[in-house]
This record gives sequence, C-alpha cells and structure tokens, in this order.
Amino acid sequence: MTQTDIATCQKMLVTTTRHISERTISLLRATDPYDWPYGGGAIGKCGFFYRTMKRNGCSGNFLPTDIFQVLSWAADKGYDCVTFSDIGPVIEEFAVFREPGPHGDALMWAQPPQHLEYEQSQRDAALNALSVGEHPFEVSPQNMASALTSALKTVNRYLMPREKEGLWKFPLAGMQWIADVATVYRDERDYKTGWWDESISAAARLHRLLGFELERSKNVSLDLQQRLVHGLAGQIRYLLQEPL
Repeated sequence: MTQTDIATCQKMLVTTTRHISERTISLLRATDPYDWPYGGGAIGKCGFFYRTMKRNGCSGNFLPTDIFQVLSWAADKGYDCVTFSDIGPVIEEFAVFREPGPHGDALMWAQPPQHLEYEQSQRDAALNALSVGEHPFEVSPQNMASALTSALKTVNRYLMPREKEGLWKFPLAGMQWIADVATVYRDERDYKTGWWDESISAAARLHRLLGFELERSKNVSLDLQQRLVHGLAGQIRYLLQEPL
C-alpha cells in the first residue's frame, strides 16, 4: 500500500443496531432505498451504513437523533463512516434499546421497505409518536394550533430564566415532541383557508424564536447532548418555514 493509499483510507466504526430505536428502524425500513437521506443506506436485512456528521441536516434531510448521536460522536473520534450491524458490538456511551436475540438484533429482520419517500416515512413516524395508546393523533387545524402554541409556551418558559445560556440544555424528549408536531404541520398546513391561521401564526412565532437562538449560538461550543438538541431545533425551524 502506497503512502497515498494510506492517506486516503477511510476509518470505519462498526457498532450494533441496538443503538437505534424501534421507531427509527421502522422509519428507515419504510423509506425507498433511493430516497435515503445524507450518504447512507440499508445493508440488506442486517444493518445500516452512514457517513459521519457533526451537524444534523443536509438539504433539509434531518436524521433521527439516535443515529445522529452516534454519527456525531464517531466524527469527534476521527471516524469517516459508521456501520450499524445486527451483530455489532455495544458502545457504552449510547443507549441500548433492545436485548440481543439468539443471532444478534432480531428486529433487523423486520418488515421489508415500503418504498416511501423519506418525508412520508418521517410523517408516519411522527404521527405514531404523537398518538397516545390506541388513540391516534387527530390532525386538524385546532389540534395543530393547540400543539404549536403549547410548544411555543414551553420554549419561552424554559428560556426566561436562562437567557444567557440559551436553549441547548432543553430536554431532548421535549424537543423531539416539538419536531414531531412540526413534521405533521408541514404536510397538513393550508394557506388557502382561514382554518389554519392560528396554527400558522404560532408556527411563525416559534420559527422566529428558534431562528434567533440558532443564530446567536453559531460560535458557541456545544457538547454532544447539546448538539442533539441544536440539531432538532434546526430541523423544527426548517419544517416551520413558510413555503416560497
């Protein structure tokens, strides 16, 4: 191997698919392989492959936070790509979502792809997350307005005593809930009727607030957990922007 070959070799991290939640696996399995976001894809039935990244979001395609957490950590450690394998090793820094089966992560043998566009897969995953038990989330102008207004109040209430430190220690689960609301809102909003006016107004105010927080944190050093929250905030801002 020449010195040029050595210099251009890429460093790969191999870990277990048990670091990926059932929700994320279902989302990725439902997505058409040609519509996979950001330099990645399925490896047959046994796992997934991705290039590492330090900032979530590429041309509006945001990865789920459980995958982004591993990719961001791997980037910090000097890896160029990550393979999530059904028989890969556990990394103690990350949550483990399932116990292993007799032959690795049995969930990897789940349903075949449904060949949906990634945006549709994201919407389905968001609706499932917003549903409570057997009661599906009802998508209506009133429900979306209530959810967006609640999200705006929650973020404002969090920031009031933390004006200097900013938003980046906001609970990750809470930011994911807001991202789910924004995902459904993006596909359902209707500017042609007055029924969505309240939702559109709340979305615009939340969009401005997150834009301000993202702008003032451009040169701030964030740890891995804070980058996850930051990435979700960027995703929400993108989802809530008004169409051109």
